[in-house]
Amino acid sequence: MSIFAKKQDWDRDTKVTADAAPTPAASHTPRGGSHYGIAEAIQLLRGLPVDQNPDLVVRVVRATLASLSVHLADIIEDANRKQKTTQAKIASEHAKVADLEKQLADHRKEIAALEADLKETTTVKERLQMAEKSAGAPAPMRAGASAAVVTTLLGNKSPDEASHHKD
Repeated sequence: MSIFAKKQDWDRDTKVTADAAPTPAASHTPRGGSHYGIAEAIQLLRGLPVDQNPDLVVRVVRATLASLSVHLADIIEDANRKQKTTQAKIASEHAKVADLEKQLADHRKEIAALEADLKETTTVKERLQMAEKSAGAPAPMRAGASAAVVTTLLGNKSPDEASHHKD
């Protein structure tokens, strides 16, 4: 039912027989069975110039809602329920974010460990490659170092031993 309904519509919508008394739920359903709660009040107030004359707007809204048998206490109760539900959802989302941040920190630690392992592996590989390249070329003699060892089928001998013990 709208505020500007024709008198016939108004009478038909508000007629109550002597046998049936209006239920409390009926007094909360101004628009053909729909509930008027905090969501509708928020929508209504968004469209009104509350900043220009808040006292006047509040009085007009209160009078309009009262004329539709909508009780402010019911809207306030609905607002309380919505606040509790919203606060619970916020807490849940904060918990999810905290869990994701923990997972992110764990992943960052894993990445750091893998990067350290990669760096160490790369360093060792490069050193082994340098050692492999230098093994193919004769090693330079250091001053005061003993003579190089010659490998024969009979074993390792110094160059002096190899020249003295020819069979």
